[in-house]
Amino acid sequence: MNSISLFRHMLTDNAAVTTFLQQWSERMNAAGYLQHTTAKREDCIQSLHGFLHPVVQRMQQQPPPSFEELIRNEEHWADALVQSARRHRLRGITPAMFLGCFKTLVRSVHHVIDLLEAEAGVKSDVHRLTQLFADAFEVIFVEDWATSVSELSTRQHDEANRLLTLEKCRFENILNTTSDLVLVVDNNGTVTNCNMPLRDKAGSTTIIGTHLWDVLGLEGQSMEDILRYYPLGLSCEIIPFRHDSSVYRMQVTPLSTVSLASDEYLVMLTNITQHAQQRETLETIVEKQTNALRQEKLHLEEMNVTLRNVLHSIERERSDILKEISAQIQTMVMPALNKLETENDSTLRAGYAAVARDQLLHLGNSADNAINPLLLKLTHSELRVCQFIQAGNSTKDIAQQLNLSVETIQTHRKNIRRKLGLHGKGNNLFAYLRANPINTQNG
Repeated sequence: MNSISLFRHMLTDNAAVTTFLQQWSERMNAAGYLQHTTAKREDCIQSLHGFLHPVVQRMQQQPPPSFEELIRNEEHWADALVQSARRHRLRGITPAMFLGCFKTLVRSVHHVIDLLEAEAGVKSDVHRLTQLFADAFEVIFVEDWATSVSELSTRQHDEANRLLTLEKCRFENILNTTSDLVLVVDNNGTVTNCNMPLRDKAGSTTIIGTHLWDVLGLEGQSMEDILRYYPLGLSCEIIPFRHDSSVYRMQVTPLSTVSLASDEYLVMLTNITQHAQQRETLETIVEKQTNALRQEKLHLEEMNVTLRNVLHSIERERSDILKEISAQIQTMVMPALNKLETENDSTLRAGYAAVARDQLLHLGNSADNAINPLLLKLTHSELRVCQFIQAGNSTKDIAQQLNLSVETIQTHRKNIRRKLGLHGKGNNLFAYLRANPINTQNG
């Protein structure tokens, strides 16, 4: 890194600039100048650029400038610094104070140079050039102050004071017309200033000279407590006034971020009552919906419990039915089947088979497609007649198709009604057969 690169690094690197501001603030405070300045952070950075930027520009020219060349200011390298000195003079700054502030600036620059990573020879050159320009400016400053002091008439001072007063009034008007409540407190937490809306809101309460926590009803008894409960840069919701339930968003900001000379804090309160009410309404709605969902969940859980109980009951019933079926098979069907195996009489075997079939049909809950055991008592011819009757044929039609006499068909019909248990009853044979159909494979 050469000399020009090192100077540019000091002007552009945020860490280097921050170190410079800290050093300059500490040196100004130690010399007793800090309490008299109103310079903002941007003003201090501008002063650094106003001093180093001409140095960088002049270093790019060859050969390097001499002290004698610099004090003549033929290239106007020191004009910005001279104008800054004149502005400070209009604000009442003495020449000794301005020169002292400038020397603390130069010493702070030297401190930053020592901290930067560069070769010793480069640092030495930068130190020398910095001091060369600083010495030259001091000569130019003293000469300008001495020659121009007589030119500043009382009228110019009055005009400067008038402009400062107008600027002050303008900012006061801005603070007084805003709806936000603004307080300024010192390092001890005492209110040193506030805007008109806050005075109106506080009513008869004394504000200036009162501690911040007493004015706003905050926790804590010191600024350390306040900054612990309400950290810098974070917004906190408070209800500061006992006679008013309005909700405010409060934020504490150190004025040192704006002016290096200030150790005060700006406290701003923004009325967010409407937003807080809307949020409360939304929270209520969400809570109701949450409760509804919770109740629905409980209802579903209860339904699940009921369903599980029903399923368990069905399973128990199924088990009981299976046990009953098994018992009936063991007591009714199996004995008939066992006798079928050992009985030689065909008639008895047929009876046992009918019993077994009947019990199996009963176990099957008399399904619609099951064969009625009474139909199995019919002969082959009677089954054929039943099929024709079931199909809707008349007695005459059946006789013709089977090549039998009408009397024979009528005899078959009587025998069928008897075997089916319809004899002497008003039941219609056609209706009965339609309700108890005969499988055509039996015909």
